Amino acid sequence: MFSKEEEKAIKTAFWTRFKEQAGVNKGVNGKRINWVNYPTRIKQLYVRLHADTKIARFSIDVQTKDADVRAIIWEQLTELKKVMEEEMSTPGTWEESAENMAGQEISRISWTLEDVNMFVKEDQQKIFNFFIPLLRSFDRFYSTYDEILIGLVR
Repeated sequence: MFSKEEEKAIKTAFWTRFKEQAGVNKGVNGKRINWVNYPTRIKQLYVRLHADTKIARFSIDVQTKDADVRAIIWEQLTELKKVMEEEMSTPGTWEESAENMAGQEISRISWTLEDVNMFVKEDQQKIFNFFIPLLRSFDRFYSTYDEILIGLVR
C-alpha cells in the first residue's frame, strides 16, 4: 500500500510520462494536442482517460444536465458508429445510459484494457500503448466529423 502522498506522486509521474509519450504525436491537422484533455470544442462531449489498479479505460462521454441534448448527440454518434469503430479498429462498448463518478447520468462509448495496474511499472507502458493508438484514431475520426457534432449543439 502507498501513502496518499506516494499515490499522488505516482499518479502525477504516470500522467506526466504519458503526456511526454503522447505529445510527440501531432493531431491530424498537424498541430500539437493536449491528449490528456482532448479539445472536442463541445461542452457536453469529453474524452476521458482512466487508469487504476484494475483497468485502463478510454471513453467518450456525453455529459450534460439536459437529457434532450444528450439524446441528440448520442443519436448522431450512433449514426456514426460504423465509421467510428472502423477508425478505432475495434468495437467499443456503447452505453446510452451510464453513470459517471459523480453519479450523473451520461452516455458513454468506451474501450477497456483489463488486468493492468497503473502503479505497476511494467503495466504503465501497456496502458500508454493502449491509450495512444485510440487517441490518434479518435482524432482522425473526430477531425472528419466534428462539424456535424458541433452543429448539433449550436
